[in-house]
Amino acid sequence: MSLQHFLDILVNPSAEFTHAEMAELTDLSPSELGAFAKVWFGLPAPRQCQLISSLVGLAEDNAEMDFFSIFKICLKSDSEEVLSKAMEGLWEYEDRSTIPALVQVLQSKKSPEVRAAAANALGKFATLAQDGKILAKDGNLVRDSLMKVLQDASEHLEVRRRSLEAVAPFNGGEVRKFVQWAYKSQEPKLKSSAIFAMGRTGETSWLSVLIKELQSREPVVRYETAQACGELGDDAVAPHLIPLLHDDDYQVQLAGISSLGKVGGPLAKRALLRCIKEGDATLEEAARAALENIEFLEDPMAFPSEP
Repeated sequence: MSLQHFLDILVNPSAEFTHAEMAELTDLSPSELGAFAKVWFGLPAPRQCQLISSLVGLAEDNAEMDFFSIFKICLKSDSEEVLSKAMEGLWEYEDRSTIPALVQVLQSKKSPEVRAAAANALGKFATLAQDGKILAKDGNLVRDSLMKVLQDASEHLEVRRRSLEAVAPFNGGEVRKFVQWAYKSQEPKLKSSAIFAMGRTGETSWLSVLIKELQSREPVVRYETAQACGELGDDAVAPHLIPLLHDDDYQVQLAGISSLGKVGGPLAKRALLRCIKEGDATLEEAARAALENIEFLEDPMAFPSEP
């Protein structure tokens, strides 16, 4: 089937499109993308949303399907639903060309939910910037845009807290100040964002705070804290993560297992081996994956062993 045939289907609001037909949109050439865009921007928002939702689902099910150029075009959409779906579809892409469009959404007058999603998407590029994987000017744009939102006390809380989470890898003095501000807040969501940000800073000086929060009465706080400990990757925290394997909250147990797989060390390995023997099927599978991650970190060239 040709691209033009698919476009003919697309402009017919009552016509359904199959996975095989949508496959025509993968890896479009510049001329094909131009033909698509001419049709796309003339479609009503519901039809756009129908297609973009289907493409996101198809891409999740089939890694060979590459709709990057389509998702990128959708960042120009006036529909917030289309925008949100496009950012979801772009989650695994690290192409720097999306940064200006995401910054534009962040700085727009869109809903807090959409702008928060843009901040969240920019967080990936903050990590890439700290790893030296994107240009310095791109990293500066990401950092400055997120910090501008974070510093504005009149901004919506959801956008500010997502910006804090996203900007955390830059970990300068200003970032640390806002992490402390959020942590001391009486707003539970803001405190959770501070804990999440602590893990993304890569700063092990936050471990004393995180170890304390592993004892929190709130399952969501224990969950976020376990994840943050894993992100910091210091095996000194392993003794404090092991009790989570018997937590009353199942998601906290899984977070504890995942984090042990990230921090590694002999103690973490022994705990995961016990979990493989004693846990239910889901916990056993998670523990095996965590143990394989430790083995990979110890020797990336080795094949994972079967415990």
